[in-house]
Amino acid sequence: MTQRLRILHLEDDPMDAELVLMALSAEGVDCEVEVVSRREEFQNALERGGMDLILADFALPAFDGMTALAMVRTKLPDLPFVFVSGKLGEEAAIESLKSGATDYVLKSRLSRLVPAVQRALTEAKERAKQRETERELEVAHAEIEKRAEDYRNLFNSIRDVIVVSNHHRTILHVNQPALREIFGYDSEEVIGKSSRILYADKRDYESTGKEVFDVQTPVKGALSELHFRRKNGEVFIGELFAMKRLDRFGKVTGNISIFRDTSERKKAEADLRESELRRMQLQMELVYAAEIQAKLLPRCYPQIPHFEMAARCLPAKQVGGDFYDWQQVSPALFNLTLGDVMGKGMAAAMLMATVRAALHAVTLYNQPAQAVHLAERALNEDLENSESFVTLFHAQLDSGTRTLSFVDCGHGYVFLRRANGKVETLLPRGLPLGVKGEEIYQEGRIRFGRGDVMVLYSDGLVDAKPQLELTHELIARQLAGKESALEMVDSLIALTDKPDPQPDDITVLVLRGL
Repeated sequence: MTQRLRILHLEDDPMDAELVLMALSAEGVDCEVEVVSRREEFQNALERGGMDLILADFALPAFDGMTALAMVRTKLPDLPFVFVSGKLGEEAAIESLKSGATDYVLKSRLSRLVPAVQRALTEAKERAKQRETERELEVAHAEIEKRAEDYRNLFNSIRDVIVVSNHHRTILHVNQPALREIFGYDSEEVIGKSSRILYADKRDYESTGKEVFDVQTPVKGALSELHFRRKNGEVFIGELFAMKRLDRFGKVTGNISIFRDTSERKKAEADLRESELRRMQLQMELVYAAEIQAKLLPRCYPQIPHFEMAARCLPAKQVGGDFYDWQQVSPALFNLTLGDVMGKGMAAAMLMATVRAALHAVTLYNQPAQAVHLAERALNEDLENSESFVTLFHAQLDSGTRTLSFVDCGHGYVFLRRANGKVETLLPRGLPLGVKGEEIYQEGRIRFGRGDVMVLYSDGLVDAKPQLELTHELIARQLAGKESALEMVDSLIALTDKPDPQPDDITVLVLRGL
């Protein structure tokens, strides 16, 4: 052996470990042996990796070789493993080999050690080579299956009827979906029969035969406009493109006919042009709507004494029903709002603009509860007519006293994370705007300390990653180590992995006390 072996030896008796090393060296084995006797040492050595061979005593005071073997096979299934033990009964030896040991050697017969090591290393190389060969075969087989499936899918996805026939124009293969759509037949009704069954005029059938199908050598394909007949007897004008079928050596093996109903094609082309025009018009309208909606959101963050704020809104479509907003009432007073209109897309965006305008009209000179009450009165008829509702969180921040007065209208996706990591739920809560009830909106109040963070988000954050079961506590843990409100917003948005398609609008707002 020319390469220096790296051996991990699990042994608690230094004398036995020395005898093993001497036995290896005596036979010219160039090796580097690391001796361990405890589970932790063995585990750490496995984690570091780089070992070519494991030697292990069967029984140790605080550990055992079978457990070590299980650990190795779980992490490194092909790594050679040889038991070197003072006593190893026949039953234990058989069990060790069944469990994945490569070999076993008794300490009283160390003359077998080097042959056992050599055989173990050789078998490991052979297993690795075999696994690589198997992987290559699996990849090749999967590629063949994929190509065959791609061919079948392509063949059956083509809207024209493709008929494969022999030299006598007997139908061998046909793509079923198009055959049924254009001619009304199932493939079982035409396979094995003459392609004459598809022609309305005998002369058309014979003329194409003379031009292409009766020729036994490769010829340039021919395109013809002919009359064809459906199963129900209806005659239609269509196109036939006829060519020779060749094998991989270029030898003619039959014919290929492609039938097309041109009346359907022309109608489809006209419909497509009209549909594309409508799509472009709608796309233009959506682009303009998205630009307008983006301009409705605040363009810069407010400069709030002793606070910093950041927010982001990701519509599920080009426009959406989520929005956030803020207003400066005075040098120390700031209004903050996050709303979520039921639904998404253009309808939700239109309602969002209406809700935002109504709130702007009343929030500047009213406390949160009164402002929400006035906004609900103004929006009630529109929300009722549209059979929609809006969840809303509206608050006023006094940066001088570091207090926040708020009203939660059925929103609930808000919490306060104190600087010490404690999470507080903001109460009370009321009904969404547009949901009938006799409830009077109640204000809540919190006071910010240095490092306290309020997180406000829409249900789209939860919907985008339902398997995470996002809770206030889990979201709060994502803020650890983040130095700014913007970093916190980005980390929460990143939780969603930005799914495509995005199930709902996602909005996050963070207010952090400095």
